[in-house]
Amino acid sequence: MEEEHGILNENEKQANVIVAKVMRITFYIFTLVYLLNVVGIFVINDVIMTGAYIGSGCLLMLPTVIVKGLKVDSGYVKYINIASAALFVTLISIALTYHVVVIYVYPIAIASLYFSKLVNTVATSITVVGVSIAQIIAFYIDTPQDDNFTELYDVIIYGIIPRALALTAMAVIFTMLCSRTVALLSKLMEVVEEKSRYHKEMVMGFATLVENKDGSTGGHIKRTTAYVKLLSKELIARGYYKDVLTKEYVENLCMAAPMHDIGKISVPDVILQKTGKLTAEEFAIIKLHAESGGKIIKETFGHLENEQYTHMAYEVARYHHEKWNGKGYPEGLIKNEIPLCARIMAIADVFDAVSEKRCYRDAMPLEKCFNIIKEGSGQDFDPLLVEVFLDIREKVEQVHKDINR
Repeated sequence: MEEEHGILNENEKQANVIVAKVMRITFYIFTLVYLLNVVGIFVINDVIMTGAYIGSGCLLMLPTVIVKGLKVDSGYVKYINIASAALFVTLISIALTYHVVVIYVYPIAIASLYFSKLVNTVATSITVVGVSIAQIIAFYIDTPQDDNFTELYDVIIYGIIPRALALTAMAVIFTMLCSRTVALLSKLMEVVEEKSRYHKEMVMGFATLVENKDGSTGGHIKRTTAYVKLLSKELIARGYYKDVLTKEYVENLCMAAPMHDIGKISVPDVILQKTGKLTAEEFAIIKLHAESGGKIIKETFGHLENEQYTHMAYEVARYHHEKWNGKGYPEGLIKNEIPLCARIMAIADVFDAVSEKRCYRDAMPLEKCFNIIKEGSGQDFDPLLVEVFLDIREKVEQVHKDINR
């Protein structure tokens, strides 16, 4: 499932950050162990301990360098992290020999953060090989020996094999836990996907109801949503509003956009479908649809778990007629007081309104429509959004053409 993969990919990115932090902390702890050895609390050979400390420092800090320093975001990072952890355990096993059995599970525990059988298998394999080699090396160098293991044969039979079996057993348990978690996640995502589908259908149902009420709008909700999506993605591509615009934000905005005129459901048909010029009283009633829309969103969608969507739908419905110069309605907000989602919606809404036929006038030529948006820069619309919108003119024209076929 696409959503499931998306969550697992996001977990992998977060796991990389967590692993880097855990390994930094491990380095700090091992620094303490090294200092205790320097002052004589421990009796590990100074040369061996110093070599293990320097090597471990490089291995334990490598994930931090990759994730935070170089900001590498690749699928291979997790394998580098696991390999670093396993090599660290190997060095510790050489320096402290086979008395440090507990730390053998360190790479496997780290691998479990990724919820992947393959990563667990890789971690188990290189850890078993690493600590096995470490015990053989430790047997031949000047490290604290286990008096029971006086022959290499004893090391292999009574040290390496039992520990390899224990590691494998622990790895199997971790892998089963990961598999179970992924299975439960898959079921959860099926439920979430179904709820999301019902939610989208409900949103489109409401929007279509309004569109049918205002018979002059045609494919208004489809086009405006498409324009909103185009503009939002271009803003992200250019690095604008990085503190606000995220993938989730754009997804919610594209779901909120069809609801921008929901307040028109409370406007009498005789006013919505009037072919002549509106009176001042009739226009005042029309203007109420923004405030009514926000109220309807709160009352209808306030119970939804996706609070960001609910809040954004409210802002889009209530504030899409606010103007950059403060002369809009219903609150007369100015410039950045207007929520970004509503500023984006305003451009899409006005462009579609002037480029399509209405009961009271014909559609305007696209050239004139783009000029209206340009002339509104700094007056009706956010100047930065206008600049980007005009730069993607070809894409906007293509959407206009495709949805009007």
